[in-house]
Amino acid sequence: MKNAVFNLLPLALSGLMVASSAQADTWSSIGGQSSAKPTHSASPVKSSAMSGAAAQLLLQDIEVLKQEVQRLQGVVEQQGYELNKLKTEQKERYLDLDRRLSQAVKSAPSEQASNSKVMAKQSYTKAFELMKKQKLAEAADAFNEFLQSYPKSALVVNGYYWLGQIYYNQGKLDDARKAFTIVVNQFPNHQKTADSMYKLGVVLHRLGDNAQGKQYLKLVVKQFSDSATARFAKKYLKENYSN
Repeated sequence: MKNAVFNLLPLALSGLMVASSAQADTWSSIGGQSSAKPTHSASPVKSSAMSGAAAQLLLQDIEVLKQEVQRLQGVVEQQGYELNKLKTEQKERYLDLDRRLSQAVKSAPSEQASNSKVMAKQSYTKAFELMKKQKLAEAADAFNEFLQSYPKSALVVNGYYWLGQIYYNQGKLDDARKAFTIVVNQFPNHQKTADSMYKLGVVLHRLGDNAQGKQYLKLVVKQFSDSATARFAKKYLKENYSN
């Protein structure tokens, strides 16, 4: 629109020049007429008045156009300001969204780990409660499910220990041996290791492996000499290996 207004200015100025030229030609023709024709003396005055009025109208139109151009320039400047403001706001929103997404990505692993820890605790507690109620078959299944679902849980060692105890009480000695062996071999520094080693010695003895059973029982006495488990191991050795 601004360009259209500017395009009108040359046309207006051209019109003004034509009007002026017409006025000059009229006066020239008047000067060349003979004084013998007085009847036409009023025509040049009328033509001059009309040309002056036309020029005045053109000047007014030009002034209006100039004002319109100034107004449009103001509109364009305002629109440019609003556009820059919008771009700035969009950039700030983008940066804020990017920051939030980054924070969400960073916090996601910790939240997942926390949720996994809670679910592992619930699974272990379910199995433990079943064992306390002497529902041994259901408890064994629950402990196996817990161990398969949460192999990295801090409660895994306890899970293997209680699973071995359940199998021992059920008379499933070979399954008990496997569970206690996992604790002894894979978690040698755990608080359940001493009890698992003692139970493993007893299970091996009952399975007929007297030599290895005796070896584990003596190892309990040696490594955990001040514990109640060591006293149980000494008693078992005395009662079953005295000869």
